[in-house]
Amino acid sequence: MTRNEQTTRRPILRVAALGLALVLLLSGCTDIRRLLLSRLRGGDMVPFDQMVYERPDMDALEELFTSATTYAQSASGKDGDALTKQLNECWDAYDDFYTMDTLASLHADIDQSDEDWAAEHEFCTSAEVRIEEWLDRLLVACAASDAPVSARLLAGYDQQSDYRYSDRALELMDRENSLLLDYYRVMQLDEIRLDGRTVSYTEYIADPALSDADYRAAKLAYCRAVNEAAAPIYIELIKVRRELAKELSFDSYEEYQFAVFGREYTPDQVRSYLDDVAGTAAAYYRSFMASDPYSQVSYDALSPRKLVNLLGDATADMGKTVTAAYSFMKDYNLYDVDAGVNKAPGAYTTYLDSYDAPFCYVGAYGDVEDFLDFAHEFGHFADAYCNYNATGSLDLSETYSQAMANLALLKSKDLLTAGGYRNLLLLHLLSNLSIYAEQTAYADFETRAFALPDEALTVENLNALALETSLRFGADATAGEEVCPYYWTQVSHLFDYPFYVISYCVSADAAVQILEKEMETPGAGAAIYEDLLDWEEDAFLSELERVGLESPFAPGRAAHNLALVDRIVDANLGGYLNAA
Repeated sequence: MTRNEQTTRRPILRVAALGLALVLLLSGCTDIRRLLLSRLRGGDMVPFDQMVYERPDMDALEELFTSATTYAQSASGKDGDALTKQLNECWDAYDDFYTMDTLASLHADIDQSDEDWAAEHEFCTSAEVRIEEWLDRLLVACAASDAPVSARLLAGYDQQSDYRYSDRALELMDRENSLLLDYYRVMQLDEIRLDGRTVSYTEYIADPALSDADYRAAKLAYCRAVNEAAAPIYIELIKVRRELAKELSFDSYEEYQFAVFGREYTPDQVRSYLDDVAGTAAAYYRSFMASDPYSQVSYDALSPRKLVNLLGDATADMGKTVTAAYSFMKDYNLYDVDAGVNKAPGAYTTYLDSYDAPFCYVGAYGDVEDFLDFAHEFGHFADAYCNYNATGSLDLSETYSQAMANLALLKSKDLLTAGGYRNLLLLHLLSNLSIYAEQTAYADFETRAFALPDEALTVENLNALALETSLRFGADATAGEEVCPYYWTQVSHLFDYPFYVISYCVSADAAVQILEKEMETPGAGAAIYEDLLDWEEDAFLSELERVGLESPFAPGRAAHNLALVDRIVDANLGGYLNAA
């Protein structure tokens, strides 16, 4: 488990429960979405600190969308230009809403002590279901209208489209959003009980004189406190989501999410993949961790300025698209990598629709590990910059981020001291190995949790399941009785993006293949990365085949990747890893 245990990789696309409209956007029409989202970038562009937030006027937005929908329902063939104008205005308003939503979310994360930003974030999040409903109804009306409008403005809807949400589906979506807001409030919890007194968890563990035993006790108290508050929310989310899937005519919520994510593979393939990893990697991970590698890691300070410059130097020769993305990010301050006690933990990349601009957020520590998080997020940034946030495949999206971290680290070798590089390499290996031991466990956990009948959905059963899956994928059995049963409630994707985490696993395989190509022939991996950025089908397995990479589901992939780790350790770490 990496030190940054609360790291959150938020996907760059909005994939909340927005129903079949989003399925259309993410499957089969991404070229249309690419065109729809691309504007003349830069015309209205300003640095992030000059972007102005205004709370969306939901009454005005409802009137705008309702008026356009009413017009579409009665428009004739000669009204095409007028309807197109109204539809464009609604798309602009939709983008503006989500730009404000994103700004509120970013500022709330940058300073969690700011109650005003927290209130704005909650307001926007609560309003998302409403604007998605209005857009859905408008697109259906426009697709069925006699007035012609451009297909690219319909985002995949056609005259046979009738994807209106039922009142019950909208009710369930609203309930889901409310539960997520409850969860986000829980994740701001900081008070814990230790030795009969209440203390601030963040302040307590920041004490440099804290012993390992006291740290473990505080961490366990924190995990239990979050678990006690969040596990009941997860139970309600499962029930709501299962009913939502049924309402939307899916056999299971897992099937629904795979459709939303536009995956080419099935839940059954994932289960076979997980069985292979559990049988291959669990023992390896335990053996690797038995050498106590974290005792040999140092967290040397790294300032934000040096962090940004190091990433720029490491990516300077990766290709014109990557270079252009980095320049855009730096020129417009589209990143926040400062360390601060009031910042939300984790790292993610989001998108400011009205500016066609991605933004990298890193809940930084102010040390060298931030480079790995920043490089990961810059991979998402490069994708969103190149494709106007149109990449619908989560697996491709995560390939961009994980491959970027791999390549940036490899290319930093000549930019760091020998010891500095070995230290960062060890951190990165630990992070990548944790994908096999942790993200796989989370994927297994949520599949089995959603399969539990209502009467078995209890906090005790979920905690027992979390422990079982953790041990199955390589957690240390001696430590299993401590954090493993409780920590799962801090894995935010289990709550806000269910069935997402498997994308970390399969994309890690693709990212390792790109690294291996770069190691064999300098420049080859970076060339594949650039080629993959300019996708043709926006489909993970098809794109891997197009650029000459194997499927993660091919036999023997887990064993191959572990053998590569051995080669990297032997070549770069040697006795360093086992040194006392």
